[in-house]
Amino acid sequence: MDYYTSTLLILFILLIFAAYRHYMHALSGLVLMSADEANRLDLMDDEIHDFNHETTAERYFNFRSNFLLAYGLAIAADWLQASYMYSGLKNSHRLSEPVIAALFATGFVFAGTSTLFIGSIVDKYGTKAMCRYYFVISSLSCLTMLSGSVPLLFVSRALGGISNTILYSAFETWMVAEYHKQGFADCVGALNVMHSSIAITNGFVAVGSGVVAQMFASVFGSQLAPFVVSLICLGIALMIITRSWAENLGTTGKNSGVTTMKTARVIDLLRDPSVVAITFALCFFECSMSVVIYSWPQTIMSARTQAWTWGNPPFGIMFSSFMGASALGSFLSAYVSREGNSAQLSSRTVQLALATSATALLLTIVSQGEMGRFWAFCLFELCVGMYLPSIAYLKDRLVQEERQKQLFALMRAPLNILIVLCLTTTSQGDQAREDIFMTCSGLLLVTVVLVARCVPKSSRSD
Repeated sequence: MDYYTSTLLILFILLIFAAYRHYMHALSGLVLMSADEANRLDLMDDEIHDFNHETTAERYFNFRSNFLLAYGLAIAADWLQASYMYSGLKNSHRLSEPVIAALFATGFVFAGTSTLFIGSIVDKYGTKAMCRYYFVISSLSCLTMLSGSVPLLFVSRALGGISNTILYSAFETWMVAEYHKQGFADCVGALNVMHSSIAITNGFVAVGSGVVAQMFASVFGSQLAPFVVSLICLGIALMIITRSWAENLGTTGKNSGVTTMKTARVIDLLRDPSVVAITFALCFFECSMSVVIYSWPQTIMSARTQAWTWGNPPFGIMFSSFMGASALGSFLSAYVSREGNSAQLSSRTVQLALATSATALLLTIVSQGEMGRFWAFCLFELCVGMYLPSIAYLKDRLVQEERQKQLFALMRAPLNILIVLCLTTTSQGDQAREDIFMTCSGLLLVTVVLVARCVPKSSRSD
């Protein structure tokens, strides 16, 4: 067993333990009937009480299993593509670093800009329809990725960016709407169990996808084989959704006058120092995430070249390790806040994630060895897992719900500019990559100070 496989096995065991603790904590608060229903059933005999209780539980767990099966296949398709994206472009299509960087930038920009209109399309056509569009768009992205044509590869990354936005918005929107439609809102803790199940599914599917991608790439001797497997997952999930999911339509009919007034109020909100600090944190950290997604394979390859080690490393196994570390970070954040979250606690978690991730980026420069860089990226991904739920909590507590969508759509503009600047200025060689890592690390450290000084210890909801 090689070093990477041993590391993945250790992370997987830790992930199982963390997921079990997380799920059992969520399950302990689950009551699959409302208080009114329980009071009514108390008047009935035990046989009828048991029958109705089992029926409610059966409907809930069937709903959960039905959603997680399709959702798991959907995110598996996404992770299968992500694990070998750089390697496929570099080793199979033989593209230069600037072209690969431009392709990655295209995907990130389309993912960001599509957030401006995906929500309105979901409201108009329904969440089930949008989820089906995800499978079609993602399948087209895979098919064009198999082509050696550079223009088609740019189309592939544009489609991939749009499909990624749909994946992380429409599916959960459908789940929440169907959850309320089936009457589970009165069941105490049921939505929390759903979110816990989604987090666990994300973690294990991400880890498993990297292993499967590695296996197929090795068996077929092609860095593009995982994209074919992704197509299979997309096809199966599309059939499941078409046959078993109900449609949920959103609200429509927003007039332009109301939209203009909301936009004006959102711009006024940017005068709040705490919101500005969160904006900087979002932009600088997620820009760093994008840089790492693009740069980690070449960073590892550079270390192998310096050590006169030839051949490609196990990209799929390494990707699985990174995703396992990220999932552990999410569970660690959930464990810290298990007795109740607050703006102060989330702010400190974000500060810790920002400072540690800045250190991890510096370690990739200081360390010249392959293993040192690998562990530095694992540390960075652990910070990603801690950052995401904490920053989401802060955004929810510091910004009123009706203004969140417009505000965070505006936040995508500076983020996209930063990503394009970082990736399109990339050139061949280690020095250019190290300069970008140094810049991202410095920006993250500046953001730590901003969040510490500007984010209040309490919020409107604490």
